[in-house]
Amino acid sequence: MKIHIITGHFHPQLHPRAFRSNELAVEFARRGHQVYVTNCTTVAGFDYASYAAACGIKKISNLDFFVTPLNPSEESPSNEGIVKNKIHKIAQYLVFGVLFPNARKLSKNLHIDEDTDLVISLSTPFTSLLGTALYLSKHHLNSIKIADSGDPFYYSRQYHLAPWFKPIEKWVYKHFDFLTIPTENAKPLYAPIIESEKIRIIPQGFRMDNLKLYQGDFNGEVRIAYAGVFYKDIRNPEFLFRHLSTEKKPFKLYLFMRNKDPMIDEYVRKYPSLEGKIIVNTLPHDELIYELSRMNFLINIENESNTQIPSKLIDYGITGRPILSCSKHNFSPEKFERFMDGDYSGQYEIDTQRYNIRHIADEMLELI
Repeated sequence: MKIHIITGHFHPQLHPRAFRSNELAVEFARRGHQVYVTNCTTVAGFDYASYAAACGIKKISNLDFFVTPLNPSEESPSNEGIVKNKIHKIAQYLVFGVLFPNARKLSKNLHIDEDTDLVISLSTPFTSLLGTALYLSKHHLNSIKIADSGDPFYYSRQYHLAPWFKPIEKWVYKHFDFLTIPTENAKPLYAPIIESEKIRIIPQGFRMDNLKLYQGDFNGEVRIAYAGVFYKDIRNPEFLFRHLSTEKKPFKLYLFMRNKDPMIDEYVRKYPSLEGKIIVNTLPHDELIYELSRMNFLINIENESNTQIPSKLIDYGITGRPILSCSKHNFSPEKFERFMDGDYSGQYEIDTQRYNIRHIADEMLELI
């Protein structure tokens, strides 16, 4: 079977959509399918041809719309000033930056063989879906075409967009046979822009075999970890930093981030007792899983909405370590202290086998 994946993010990027596209591509190739990947973001210095050969992927085509360093944590966050930030917000609202020129560029540079059986285009950025839809509007393919999305574009809580993006997103989905989303809870958000019979629930998937996990003890100071990103509005960690600033027991909080986050420095300055207790690092996915397995327990800061299962929760589940899931609305200092003492009653439970990439790939292929 011939499968073509179009994505804005791919290995070795530390991004949930990169994990999604890479896990699917590698698993399809492992089964002997011919897999082609069109990737819009290039990691500078990474040998994609060697990686494709090692994984059995036929070809990875990089369009170089965005180029990122191998270690994004080395980048310093930019501070453009109030005027430039306002201009950026206005441009984001009206045209969403370079969405339209990049989508047009993708449609012009994209090539999908006519005998392709399955096309999967992954959103985030929405450029991938819009560019693929533009291509499909001009090229008739008998392939099954899947749009894969973690969040809707126009109705996302992360963006404030002009109203004309709603019909644009609706037009995009008309060119796909199915829309795959991570949870049933996300379905109502898509109701105004796509027919419900086109929607399938297929969550994030990860390889579960041959992972290296920590086998030692958990004595000494308490090791706590959080993996992912923070957001001021939907995933703000200040309540956690505030509580930790009063913690009497010895601990270290390990933050595994994709990029430097100025919020961390801001809260350490605000709560000086945290100085030296926060360790920030960036690791490849397999190394991250091992380091998470070394922790006494893991922190999940819940989104303000429950429309998707964060991929880090699946990572957490794979490690087998206890998970404390909380938000600023339901955080319990008493429960946190029980975790600090090694009492993990009330920990978050996750069925990791639901997210085994073998099952996820089966569900994708069943749509053909």
